[in-house]
Amino acid sequence: MAADIRYVVRGATMRCSKGSVPTKINLPFSHGSYVNGKPVMIKTDRIVGTNISPFGLCIGQPCCPMILGDWIKFKKDTIIQGKGALITESVLICARGGQITFVTDGQNEG
Repeated sequence: MAADIRYVVRGATMRCSKGSVPTKINLPFSHGSYVNGKPVMIKTDRIVGTNISPFGLCIGQPCCPMILGDWIKFKKDTIIQGKGALITESVLICARGGQITFVTDGQNEG
């Protein structure tokens, strides 16, 4: 893994290309793998209301994410509960035209 690509953990900051504000990814229950004492996220952690919160306004209207599938660009050779781990290059696609990406990995956030 390149030096600038890091595992994403609970509390990492995300931004949507169509949203007005960043938000943090959530994980109610750990998958059992940790980095710096924080649970690592996996490619299926994409549920609106559980993992993903609204990003403020979306093209002038309240954001209501409509996720089209699992995260892409995950770490295929780091498997947690049968799924690839999320990395800072992971991307999630919204049906409203936005691309959700990570601003931070969450490892050093409070």
